[in-house]
Amino acid sequence: MKQTQKTTKTTLKFSFLNQIAIQILAAQFNQRAILDQLKTFITKAAYLKRPGYEAAARKLFKFFSLDLKNISIKELPQQIFKAENAKLNFLNWSTLPGVNCPGAGSCFQWTKKAAGTFSGWCYSFRGWRNPYAFTRQLLNTVLERGPVYRLLIVSELKRQLARPKFKNQKTVDFRLYVDGDFPNLEILRFWMDTLKKFPQIRAYGYSKSLHLFRELDRTGYQWPANYALNLSAGGIYENSAIANYIKKMNIYRGEFVPVKVTKNTLDNWNAQTLTRENRQEIRANFPDEKVFICPKICGTCTAKTHACGDRSRFKNIKIVLPVH
Repeated sequence: MKQTQKTTKTTLKFSFLNQIAIQILAAQFNQRAILDQLKTFITKAAYLKRPGYEAAARKLFKFFSLDLKNISIKELPQQIFKAENAKLNFLNWSTLPGVNCPGAGSCFQWTKKAAGTFSGWCYSFRGWRNPYAFTRQLLNTVLERGPVYRLLIVSELKRQLARPKFKNQKTVDFRLYVDGDFPNLEILRFWMDTLKKFPQIRAYGYSKSLHLFRELDRTGYQWPANYALNLSAGGIYENSAIANYIKKMNIYRGEFVPVKVTKNTLDNWNAQTLTRENRQEIRANFPDEKVFICPKICGTCTAKTHACGDRSRFKNIKIVLPVH
């Protein structure tokens, strides 16, 4: 009788990757803990026959095994800034979602079903289908946590701005956190201080870490003129006194709000073929309010600027889009 060969399971679950991040966070980003978790990652990826994930994890392991005293941007295992993708033709930075999002609310909630699992509509985890998306976010999460590593971030940002793509541009659009968010006060200050060093940059971002912005502002901190803050919907501070405080700050641009729509409207938005009826459905969520519908592809909003980074023309105007 012919025996059927058992197929090897090849799924590397997002909950496993998330648990790697959780364990590193719990160990306060200790170098030994990072290496131990990467060993676990490598072993699992090899067992499941996922060579892409295994190769990406091995590169991180090699990097975090280096002596910090002699480290330079030449040793970085992969690009830490991205210059463009299908939806975002701006220089951008990301870290791990969830573990770096202290203000997350309905968009991200831990569950009690199993370690590393979550519920909500956070889109960032979809990117983990690409192993180098996950390892970039993990790498950047660790780089933010220490003074030596932060020097690498600044050096690499300087190198990026010197590239032919950017060096002759009067301004360079920069999205600070496509994935992830400001995890603590120290890192918020680091990024704001860094933006001051590069006036060529025109930075913007969406954040739910509103408590950190208020805390830093109350110290009398002088915010960079080249940053625009969008209040990201779905956070725990969204309808609070903290949010009201943020809305009075000079770096505040306005709210960025995803809404639930019919499949037809979502499909047409994704195809960039919204009909008048589709637009009416989206705007119906905001009666008697002036809103701007995000066109999906960043940089295609208007002829001269993009809405999310414009604290002049789009001040206090809600930018809305379908949940996707």
